[in-house]
Amino acid sequence: MKHAIVYVLLILFGVFYVCSSAYSADVTIEENDKLAGLILELEYEDAVIEFNKRIEIPEFLGHAPIDLWATLVRHPGNDPRPTVLMATAYRRELQIRGSFAEYEEGFNILAVDARGTGSSEGVWEALKPAEQTDLAYIIDKWIPEQPWSDGSVCLKGKSYSAISQMLAAGHIERDEAGNPIHLKAIFPVMTFSDAYKDICMQGGNLNQLFISGWYLATNTLTTIPSTLLIGGENGKMDNGGASLDQDILMEAWVNWISSLETWHVSMGWFLDQENTHDGEFWDERSPMAFWPDKHPYDRDRYGHDKTIPSKLPVFLMGGWYDLFTRGTLNTYQYGLKDHDNTDKALVMGPWYHIGDTMGVNNDDIRNRWYNWKVKGKDDPFMVEYPVLLYIMGEERWRAEKDWPLPESRVENKTYYLTNTRQKTKRGDWFSFLNWKNNYGLTEIFNKSNYKNKENPVLTHDPSFLHGMVSRSINRWTMGILSLGSQESKYVKGKDIDAYMFWEDERSDELDVLTFTTDELKEDIEITGPLALTFWAESSFGEPKPKSNPLVNLEVLLGKQFAKLTGNEFPEEGSTIGQETEEKDIQWVVELNDVFSNGRAKNITSGWLRASHRQRDPNEPEGVTEHGIDPDYTPFDPFYDGADKSPERINEKERYQYTVELWPTANVFKKGHRIRVSLSGSDYPHLLPIIVPSKNTIVIDADHPARLDFQVVNKNDEDDTWKWIDEDSAFNSAEIYLLQHEN
Repeated sequence: MKHAIVYVLLILFGVFYVCSSAYSADVTIEENDKLAGLILELEYEDAVIEFNKRIEIPEFLGHAPIDLWATLVRHPGNDPRPTVLMATAYRRELQIRGSFAEYEEGFNILAVDARGTGSSEGVWEALKPAEQTDLAYIIDKWIPEQPWSDGSVCLKGKSYSAISQMLAAGHIERDEAGNPIHLKAIFPVMTFSDAYKDICMQGGNLNQLFISGWYLATNTLTTIPSTLLIGGENGKMDNGGASLDQDILMEAWVNWISSLETWHVSMGWFLDQENTHDGEFWDERSPMAFWPDKHPYDRDRYGHDKTIPSKLPVFLMGGWYDLFTRGTLNTYQYGLKDHDNTDKALVMGPWYHIGDTMGVNNDDIRNRWYNWKVKGKDDPFMVEYPVLLYIMGEERWRAEKDWPLPESRVENKTYYLTNTRQKTKRGDWFSFLNWKNNYGLTEIFNKSNYKNKENPVLTHDPSFLHGMVSRSINRWTMGILSLGSQESKYVKGKDIDAYMFWEDERSDELDVLTFTTDELKEDIEITGPLALTFWAESSFGEPKPKSNPLVNLEVLLGKQFAKLTGNEFPEEGSTIGQETEEKDIQWVVELNDVFSNGRAKNITSGWLRASHRQRDPNEPEGVTEHGIDPDYTPFDPFYDGADKSPERINEKERYQYTVELWPTANVFKKGHRIRVSLSGSDYPHLLPIIVPSKNTIVIDADHPARLDFQVVNKNDEDDTWKWIDEDSAFNSAEIYLLQHEN
């Protein structure tokens, strides 16, 4: 009965969606193209539109045959043209709306529902190899055979579609010289490289906020009834209405029934405790499987030797507050390491996931890339300086030769956490209210300063979780809260950030450990990742499953939803039950820029579950002081031993941890202060631990706590870097990207 209610609601929602889309269209629709009205906000006045286009995928690269459905928008006549291809799990009729710029530039447009989504056959399994090879087949086999195709293909898309680009690139055909035969360029906007670390399990902690929202939204879109039901094949309609034969009707019905199974299948991804560990489930969905350098710890893990072609042009765009900051930058650094500067580019702005590239029109930039790489127009750009970074704090764009920045541009720097309380500061209420937990952060490590000092203690109380009044909640809801303030700042030129609650961490930092420098005597630019290394001893109380009403409600809703989707939700052995009631620690580290008035702006963050620490696998038995694995190097994307086989800590024994903070680019101005905060929760971003704990941060002469990072100098200007403007106008990036040469 419960299943029936859910399905009826989904049907009603789908009918409402289809009807509202059809009747809100305002485009001129030619005869036999009436379903083009579903493609809103486009004015393909002279286009030939085949709304439901069948693509038969045969058995290919070991995967079963399947029928996919697509929407084709092409120019009249059969003049062969290049094709812009999008593959999506978010309904092709929605995604194709943003392709008018490419059509105007002379490209044909093809949008495809991934297998098991939209109208396509099968059960959706999110980025698995079969989905990857479907796209490779369309690129190398199907499109080149069409009379309207000149055989060249380029890919576009953001987020899921960006990841699909990187995955498909590993399977495409290339000639003996390594040149892709049909795929001529890709333009991924905000992509991850490691499905486990970048998006699902930050530091071994379940990213429940984004994953749960993404899960519900994607599955809802997947189970909206097929567009085949209102147009049949090719979306053609006669004057009397849709011409649907029984075979099409049955196919649409079967595909829709199959799509309902996605709720059951995908719910199991997050109820299965095994998936909280890194392994094949995540590996086969990770574009890093196609990096030129394979995993040095397990070279056979991917079962293939395929790589992203070094001669495939790739233009990456990402954001410092995006979900995939780490993934985008690692893709450039490792995935494109063998690419020539003429075939790679990277733009990193101050963006979140929604409202991506706000203030910079990437349609025109993308078309410039396509015209150069696909059409052969002699218009090289982003060659001498293939990296463009927005430097926060300075509020300017800077062109760079490479990422990471070359050794000549950076100097290694260390700040030390102290157990000496920081001075209060007039005008900063936080320095008074959190005085007992606010310690110093200093450049100088003087052993004599640590004698007979009381160590800082972090108390984790599941009744009071941190993260709600923080940038964290905005980042992991994709920046939806900041759409207005982002537009105000980067489009209208009016900065209202200081009035937004997520732009000041002080309320969220009360009762957590903070370590703050004195006022800076000069500007300091930190660009790149940071690592906090420290020692701690922990003791635990008993789980408090009802200690926090929000968590209690969340678990209750999770159980009911699991039942509705046909899944079991055991108290023990499930992700929720196991991860929340373990005697474990969530180390949550934030790097904040403290303004002269006390406002603490979050710059970047890092997370590590104690059981996922970088433990030494060869450690002798019986020791009570546990150091870090000597083979571990911070920021090594291949290091995953602890994520594959985590190990809980023992109470009252001493452990060393390194928390990796995601890369950033920020100038801390003279008179500001730098703050590191250390807490035991980041809710609702991370699934919380409901076991109370007391954690002593051991800081003495033999156990320094250190923040390691790189500061940027001003050497080699106009040789390895340059400012692209004389002022701080945000749209200078767009002007530069569209007008500069070489």
